[in-house]
Amino acid sequence: MIFNSVSFAVFFPIITLAYFVMPARMRNFWLLIISYFYYMAQGPAFALLLLASTVITWLGGLALGRCSVRSLNAKLTCGIVVLLNLSALIFFKYYNFICSTIGVEPALSVMLPIGISFYVFQVIGYMVDVYRGKIKPERSFFTYALFVSFFPQILAGPIGRAGELIPQFQTKADFDYARIRHGLFRMLWGFFMKLVISSRLAIVTDLIYGNYSSCTGYQLILGTFAYAFQIYCDFASYSTIAIGAAEVLGITLRENFRQPFFARSCKELWRRWHISLNSWFTDYLYIPLGGSRVSKFRKYLNVLIVFSCSGLWHGAAWTYVLWGFLSGLFQILGEILAPLRDLVQKPFKGNNKFTGKLHSAAQIVITFLLFCVALVFFKAPSIEAALDITHRIFLGFDISSIMSTNLFSLGLGTLNMLILCFSLMILLIYDLINEKTGDTASFILSKTAPARWSVYYLLSLMILLSANIGAAQFIYFNF
Repeated sequence: MIFNSVSFAVFFPIITLAYFVMPARMRNFWLLIISYFYYMAQGPAFALLLLASTVITWLGGLALGRCSVRSLNAKLTCGIVVLLNLSALIFFKYYNFICSTIGVEPALSVMLPIGISFYVFQVIGYMVDVYRGKIKPERSFFTYALFVSFFPQILAGPIGRAGELIPQFQTKADFDYARIRHGLFRMLWGFFMKLVISSRLAIVTDLIYGNYSSCTGYQLILGTFAYAFQIYCDFASYSTIAIGAAEVLGITLRENFRQPFFARSCKELWRRWHISLNSWFTDYLYIPLGGSRVSKFRKYLNVLIVFSCSGLWHGAAWTYVLWGFLSGLFQILGEILAPLRDLVQKPFKGNNKFTGKLHSAAQIVITFLLFCVALVFFKAPSIEAALDITHRIFLGFDISSIMSTNLFSLGLGTLNMLILCFSLMILLIYDLINEKTGDTASFILSKTAPARWSVYYLLSLMILLSANIGAAQFIYFNF
């Protein structure tokens, strides 16, 4: 029962109506039941693993509550509970990868439980926050279980923090028309990003990357650019739908994306992309390693460790590790070359408005291109394929291939390609407004009824026109 399915379109209104009709004291229990029902719809057996992780960390939190902050007993308790959860994640996600790396035939057939990468990080964050004394252990098992399994975010985030979510579950959420309308619009926009944009871009990228050995450098550039927007729209759409659905129910989740392709440096891009994951790695890995309070060499090493771990989190393959390593390396190089970059950019930093905008545009373009260079390793099926694709892009590019490539022959056809181009223009406008106002949904909802309903009808019509594209699974379900 994924978000972009008919079953969810039936499921969500029913559970929401029941939520607001029933007595307030029953609502958390109701959300817990439907959260487990929603998760079990993806795979019933894996709900036992979710429950086990929940029970272990809840008991671990209570045990930490009886220990002095950062005492030896607290360290042992926290370490054991974190290790148990990491062991489950490593076994289910990396067992086959480890076997193939050391050249051993897997003795077991292990499937990846959907959402495990997200909820394991969430419960580890809870344990560490209790250990650090930032929050008190949650005594209600049902409230804590809801924090772990809350259905909008259980499968692919955003990764929540106990200090933000648990107090919201303890507060009665009244029916608020303005809040619900805002949440529903966020959901509508999320469906637009997934069904109208991402699903069409998937056809283009799969066609090009599926036949990369016969593609020109120009076509591979097109495929990589398409994949950059595909994965952005795909994952941001899930986060947006999740945030909107939670908002309808009176729960505020963390924003997960903030116009990443408007970033002017690699460092800024990763502050705008998958914010909940990157902030998790910052708080629970980068800072414990010493963060930026150590020598330059140690700081850069910490960055590479964090980004390499982030790459491995995304998938059990060396391509993901290299993607993370390159992403960290580009960030380090950006900092090292800052003095030289400032010298080159000095003529563009005057009071002239045009040169200032030209300078900003150049920064955005360069940052996007570096993101795409690393992204080849994220998309390619192997390191050899990624190197071959990179070679073709840089050395197999020629002007004639631009003239010989028909954009309407990239798997979409004329109508769908025109719809894609138009929808990308809408995405640009939406993100520009979001960059300026911080909340495009509120901006649109503040307009007159004719203007609002024109947007509603336009987005809905384009979603309906995309029904034949198919309800593909979200990319981040694989991670």
